[in-house]
Amino acid sequence: MAIKDVQTYIDRHGLVETEDSEAGKPIWRKPGFDGIRGLLEIEEELSRFLRERRDAQNLNREQVGIMVGLHHEIYARHERAGAKLRVTRLLHLAELLDFSPIEAIYAAAPQFFGETEQEAEVRFKLVMRMLDLPAATAQNLLMLVEELSPDSGTDNATKPTDPKRRG
Repeated sequence: MAIKDVQTYIDRHGLVETEDSEAGKPIWRKPGFDGIRGLLEIEEELSRFLRERRDAQNLNREQVGIMVGLHHEIYARHERAGAKLRVTRLLHLAELLDFSPIEAIYAAAPQFFGETEQEAEVRFKLVMRMLDLPAATAQNLLMLVEELSPDSGTDNATKPTDPKRRG
């Protein structure tokens, strides 16, 4: 059942009405560290991240294009923010260029990881460290964190995520 009053939802989530050249009409966004960045600006950050990852793997655009099933000029549009990057394409590129999609999200929109730049950086580093842990260590760490959590005693695996605690 849908919410009857969308304005209540907008207010509760701190969304701000803004104009964006990509949308062509008013949209609602949540401000980041430096206000509201345009969707094109976020796309440009993703593009920069992809170029850096490709370069780090010593691959050229033609080689990545072959592996992703695109002509290199079409792939190059992703690196120039000239083509929208679908999530499925991002996941495929993460496989090919050996990065976590979390790294791409942080590069483009670090505000998803915390209220301040410093908080976001700490949480990002923590997440990346956790991804490298052996499974048994990760399980032990999860149990410890659940014990330290203010809502311990509830089943966190089935509890909905509080949007203020994302990251």
